[in-house]
Amino acid sequence: MSTHGTGFTQAFRTLTILPAPGKDAAKASSQLFFYPAVGLVIGAIGSLIPWIYLRFCNKNVILGIVLGVLWTCWMTFVTRAFHLDGLGDTADGFGGGWTKERRLEIMKDSRSGSFGVAAICLCLLLKSACAASAVISRSLPVLIWSAVSARFCVVCMCSFCSYAKNTGLSYDLVSGAGAGHAVVALMQTAAFGAGLYFLPLLTGTARIGILSLAVPFAASLCAMLVLSLVSRRKIGGITGDVLGACCEICEVAALLAAVFIPSVM
Repeated sequence: MSTHGTGFTQAFRTLTILPAPGKDAAKASSQLFFYPAVGLVIGAIGSLIPWIYLRFCNKNVILGIVLGVLWTCWMTFVTRAFHLDGLGDTADGFGGGWTKERRLEIMKDSRSGSFGVAAICLCLLLKSACAASAVISRSLPVLIWSAVSARFCVVCMCSFCSYAKNTGLSYDLVSGAGAGHAVVALMQTAAFGAGLYFLPLLTGTARIGILSLAVPFAASLCAMLVLSLVSRRKIGGITGDVLGACCEICEVAALLAAVFIPSVM
């Protein structure tokens, strides 16, 4: 009998505060197979209250804004601000250091600088505004899809980028990742996308088109690619902080893309 799990439990333990029964996988990279599933679960849970509001209450713009902010609060809470911390450290390091060594030193420092604080504040503001727009326009699947897409992008970054250091909390995760992880995660993401396309038929929310899925997904991938290239130039690869920044930036990119699609919002 195996003493190790498949990585499903480890994925939830790494990315969320949600209790997950089971054992960790033998390889840290095994959890990457299930990152899109984590996005689906936390995005869906966070959308329950807005869905109840849309299902049983009259449309109210002010309440819609409040619910959008609450969705952002939930995403911050359930991830224990883990990704936001990475975003802040990455912004401080990339913005405040002049050499690779100095940037890595700043990113390792637990103290927050002005670049980090500004990045976190802007991220939360954009998320809240976009989430409020999704609630008001009854496009809740967009919220779930942004969480799925962002975590798929994290898998891609792990699979195709090298680690900037020889040690680190995420070193085993990145060094053990390969194209196979990205392929499995892509298949999983595509299945979730198909489910979200038909979800409005069951939930009574606004029907979303193919563009509602394709454009935000493409925006997430573009954001991931840009961040990967910048990180490679700044520090010679990626770190755990950059992965956290990737999750937040790609989530915001997907939400912003959805807002500017006329057929969606």
